[in-house]
Amino acid sequence: MVATLARLRFALLRNTLLREKWRIVLLVVGVVYGLGLLALGVAGMAALNVVDDGVRSTALVLAGSVMVLGWAVVPVLAFGLDSTLDPQRFAVYLAPSRRFAVGLLLAGAVSIPGVVTVLLSVGSAFAWLSTSGTATSVVTVLVAIVCGVLGALLCFLLARVTTTAASGAMRGRRGRDLAGLVAGVLVLVLALTPSFLQSVDLGGLSYDAVAGVLAWTPFGAPWAIPADVAAGEGVLAVARLAIVLATIALALPLYQRLLVRTMTTVGSGGPSGGTRSTRLPFVARLVARGVSPGAAAVAARSLRYWRGDPRYLTQALSILVLPVLPIMMAFLISNQDTGLDRGVALGWAVLAVGPLVAWIGAWAVHDDVAYDSTAFWLHVASDVRGIDDRWGRALAVLIWLAPLTVLLSVVLPVVGGRAELLPAVLGLSLALLGTGTGVSAVFSAAVPYPAAPPGSNPMANQTGAMGATFVAQLGSFAVLGVIVLPTALTLIPVFAAGTAWAWLTLALGAATGVVVAFHGLRWGGRLLDRRAVRLLTTIRSWPKH
Repeated sequence: MVATLARLRFALLRNTLLREKWRIVLLVVGVVYGLGLLALGVAGMAALNVVDDGVRSTALVLAGSVMVLGWAVVPVLAFGLDSTLDPQRFAVYLAPSRRFAVGLLLAGAVSIPGVVTVLLSVGSAFAWLSTSGTATSVVTVLVAIVCGVLGALLCFLLARVTTTAASGAMRGRRGRDLAGLVAGVLVLVLALTPSFLQSVDLGGLSYDAVAGVLAWTPFGAPWAIPADVAAGEGVLAVARLAIVLATIALALPLYQRLLVRTMTTVGSGGPSGGTRSTRLPFVARLVARGVSPGAAAVAARSLRYWRGDPRYLTQALSILVLPVLPIMMAFLISNQDTGLDRGVALGWAVLAVGPLVAWIGAWAVHDDVAYDSTAFWLHVASDVRGIDDRWGRALAVLIWLAPLTVLLSVVLPVVGGRAELLPAVLGLSLALLGTGTGVSAVFSAAVPYPAAPPGSNPMANQTGAMGATFVAQLGSFAVLGVIVLPTALTLIPVFAAGTAWAWLTLALGAATGVVVAFHGLRWGGRLLDRRAVRLLTTIRSWPKH
């Protein structure tokens, strides 16, 4: 079965390369990258022969744990990039079985990442060539080879378990969008981690301590066993080997059950169209609270976009991630050459989170109609009132953004030791939230500009639209800044005369936000009533819309 699946994989690869020549370049790049990684790994293992056993064991456990964890996580985030051994493709030809499960598992190693993983895992034995004592060295190297095979098997098995478990969700667009967001967050975290670790006092926590914990987990146990053998700790080696074997023994039947479910389940595993309710409970709840039916329907539709459209999900990610940057900057610039105390820096940095969330979130709907693309015809054909359209789109954001803004503006100043500035932070946040909502309602109806069409890359820019985009965004920023400026100026007496003036910021900020949001939504609604047909014509003229 393994040989058959491997031949099938090679045949599919050959046909793909013959049909799409550009993939040959990607294959060559992958091979070169894999060989470079392999050479780097072997060189590193050879270099470990000149260090003591403790450093060698720590390095191997940490590197091996990262590799096993990567195999468990990365294939899920990259789901669909290589579907040649997708179990559902075989569902028509054979029934799920233990033999087929093992065949898929081992055939997964027939790839560039798989081959590199096997060679690096087995090659970890090179790190133990210098073990003191000929007999001990030979035994340790042999044990390292066996543990390398077990570690590679664990990599492939965990990858199969996670990808098979997530296959139903990943076949749906929402699952793929969520995976893309998680991948983006992971990339951001990995990019900032080195700088973060350099600026953070780990309180005596060392790499040895981390490796010591990982050595008792399935991720690090295979790579710690050779060190135990070299040190003569047979009991520890047997205990860690039991962890590895128990993990494989539990994961293999779990993988088989997941494989059966995947091959006998149709689609993404979601509810069928026949069981979908025709009721609109969210709309009914909004109407019961005094929202007009038209605005409630628009709010429900927009909120669905915020949950499932990758363009909206990208904006939601920016709302959550960008405000964290001041905190990261406070970590990075404190306790270094600047001599700035970290507690003081963080205490001031957290004050910016609430206003940033309010500003970015409220402004995120400034081009909401462009995201509708030609689906905006539904509003035109059904004669949706402009005020209902504006209120509905704003409500879909405010229903979750307003509580989040208030929570961050209240909690973070207290946590950061700046509770006396809470009214000022909350006032500025409310001013930005309300003003951003009102300004966005006007500009999205008056000055629309091309946005990424449905189904495209959320980060894509429309060719030839950079000028219009720049003018529209700069104009909306300028108007928002002018309106919020009086509230921002009240911060001067807060810092110059006393924190009692913070209540003035709260009162003026709340009033500004409410007034601007109310009149901005009404003005935007009137503009939309007059310009709806012209707006739809403009959208239809954009490329790919």
